[in-house]
Amino acid sequence: MPDRKNAKAPDYAVGYGRPPKASQFAAGKSGNPKGRPKGSRSLGAVLQDIIQQKIIVTENGKARRIPALEVMLRRLANDAMRSDAGAMKLLLSLIDRYAESTETTLHLGEMLAKDREILAQYLPNCGGSVPDLGSRSNTGGHDDG
Repeated sequence: MPDRKNAKAPDYAVGYGRPPKASQFAAGKSGNPKGRPKGSRSLGAVLQDIIQQKIIVTENGKARRIPALEVMLRRLANDAMRSDAGAMKLLLSLIDRYAESTETTLHLGEMLAKDREILAQYLPNCGGSVPDLGSRSNTGGHDDG
């Protein structure tokens, strides 16, 4: 290993984004020569295709084609209505975060204190408290806290 104290000063300042010349890639050479193969898709692109895929669902005896994401959200809502505490908690948090229509906000704002007490009993993981979903301002933004 060379002695750094006796080494000659480099031609330029070494620092952030400026590695020593000895450790730089050779001119015309890539650090990833093979790179991503042509035609390969990212995980996000594959996931988007799966979520947007149309699924045939039968409602009231009639077949409909709806996106997989909508199928998942409908199933979550059905599980919440069947008293699945985890589904209720997730659905309420999704509503709190993404429900932006004034119609939805009005319905949630009309929730009585007695309703909140009942939900608090079914959602023990919330520490016995249910967020006040109706008092949220409808500005279209999201408060990630």
